[in-house]
Amino acid sequence: MNKRILQAPTELYQKMPTWLVAILTPVMVEGFFIIGSVLFGIIFGLSAVFFIIVNGNFDAFTEGVTLPLHVELLSFSFVSGLLFMWVKWVEKRPISSLGFFKKNWFKELALGFLVGSLQFSLALGLVYLLGGVEVSGVDVSSTTWLYVLSTIPFWLIQGGTEELLTRGWLLPILNKRTNLAIAVGISSSLFGLMHLANDHVTFLSVLSIILSGVTMALYMLKRDNLWGVIGLHGAWNFVQGNIYGVAVSGQGAGASIFHFVEKAGAPEWISGGGFGTEGSLMASLVELLFIAYLYYGVKKEKA
Repeated sequence: MNKRILQAPTELYQKMPTWLVAILTPVMVEGFFIIGSVLFGIIFGLSAVFFIIVNGNFDAFTEGVTLPLHVELLSFSFVSGLLFMWVKWVEKRPISSLGFFKKNWFKELALGFLVGSLQFSLALGLVYLLGGVEVSGVDVSSTTWLYVLSTIPFWLIQGGTEELLTRGWLLPILNKRTNLAIAVGISSSLFGLMHLANDHVTFLSVLSIILSGVTMALYMLKRDNLWGVIGLHGAWNFVQGNIYGVAVSGQGAGASIFHFVEKAGAPEWISGGGFGTEGSLMASLVELLFIAYLYYGVKKEKA
């Protein structure tokens, strides 16, 4: 395919056997996440020590950390930073080659955000219509709105980091050494397996996330940049957790405008259970619908 996103120079991996690249690069993705998280933990820990020394007690530090979700999502920036250094200093190629093309970047980010918002809303709407969830409350206070809106850039950092590693970096490398179908399959499967340690994980939830990985890979190819899937991924998590109050891959996200809860007696395959809407069959069906639409569009372009 004649796509800029697939033309990234990857000479560093050309000398390696294909089987080694297929094994090594997914392991490297995990390595970036682990090392980045450890570095953030060290810096956060040193900050705690500094506050304790200055204020004389730990309470002063914990009181200062009033936005735990923001801090948790910000930690992903250390992972992105590691990859940027690797690409710049080891692979010796520009950061823009990861899909950060300047032309229409904000338009692509905004469009992806809209698509991600509609996509999750459709999945939740189906779950609601089938009796899987119900609304337990609505909070439109200014404090909640301020909190909700403040999370948007942090969700973009978190979702963008996952897209950066699995789609922007890993997929083009695998594509050059194998083919596009294998590259999409491996990167999407890794994306699903990365969530195995999450709370309330099920086979259906992992399947749904793998399918969402395929959706985002096709969307990236269709739009031919990384900005779009950053917006899509960030919006999916944002509206899920802070608009509708649903668990984000098994984890809470703090305050939300609406608060949807699992309806008593609803089968988990409809409600998604403790994992949230992502763990429902409805989410997988929505992903399959988007995959079919995007695949047709990409296939048509290729023809």
